[in-house]
Amino acid sequence: MEDATNDLVELSKDFIKFAEKLYEDEKIDKETYIEITRKKKGFLRFIEKDKICK
Repeated sequence: MEDATNDLVELSKDFIKFAEKLYEDEKIDKETYIEITRKKKGFLRFIEKDKICK
């Protein structure tokens, strides 16, 4: 289970980086960028809080 969580965290971080690149290259608009990163960063915060509680 721990490995799956680590994989999801890495994928989320990569997805955020990819969204940043798309935004810089003007492939996506600011609203889309904010929506993507807000959801992914929220997921990462949830995982960190879960690790702290365990």
